[in-house]
Amino acid sequence: MSAQSANAETDKLVITGFQAPPYLYSGEDGQASGLLVDLLRSASETSGVGVEFAVTNWPRAQLATQQGRADLIFPVVHTTEREEWLVYPHKPIVQFEMAIFARKDSGLAFTGNATDLHGLTIGKIAKGRMHPNFRTLEESGKARIEQRDTVVQLLMATHHGRIDAFVAPRIMTLWTADRIGMTTVSPFEDPVGVANIYLAFSKKSPKRLQWDRLRQNLPSLNSKIDLFLASLLQ
Repeated sequence: MSAQSANAETDKLVITGFQAPPYLYSGEDGQASGLLVDLLRSASETSGVGVEFAVTNWPRAQLATQQGRADLIFPVVHTTEREEWLVYPHKPIVQFEMAIFARKDSGLAFTGNATDLHGLTIGKIAKGRMHPNFRTLEESGKARIEQRDTVVQLLMATHHGRIDAFVAPRIMTLWTADRIGMTTVSPFEDPVGVANIYLAFSKKSPKRLQWDRLRQNLPSLNSKIDLFLASLLQ
């Protein structure tokens, strides 16, 4: 039996994706956790459509969705190329604010304009997809761009003054900073850009009816994000 056929044998929707806390990640027990998981499980109870999760890395998540071994993938941005194997909902499930983080005592100012970063050393996630506004800064050569493999490394480099600031998704970085007890680094209020993020459906999936039923009971992630941010203030 092919992997696609095996998936068709169950009515559950298989959701895959990579580590993107606090939205989707593997908990200490190895089980899927996060705001998206909570949201989908609640929608599952309401709709009667079962769900299961496979948290992996981006290449494996992409391949599983392309082959129909997974029905849905998160987080993804819309691209023309991905329309070959994904069906995008009309509305994103969430938006990622790409924020600039710096030490609280840095004396830097950022108002959402990339020109504010000219002359600085700015970090970013290696191989991460950057917002067009930040790519324009990279291509201009007017700021020194350094790459790090993880958000933790970016936070530590900024804390120790090895870079002036860095760009990363606001909510994911706040979650990481809270987990490691980092209190010296914070985001500027104005983002450098905002990206629409989708929970997208595989064109190879045989479960369109289940997805349609689940989606009718699926709100955006905004309410979960508000609760998360409130928890950080406690």
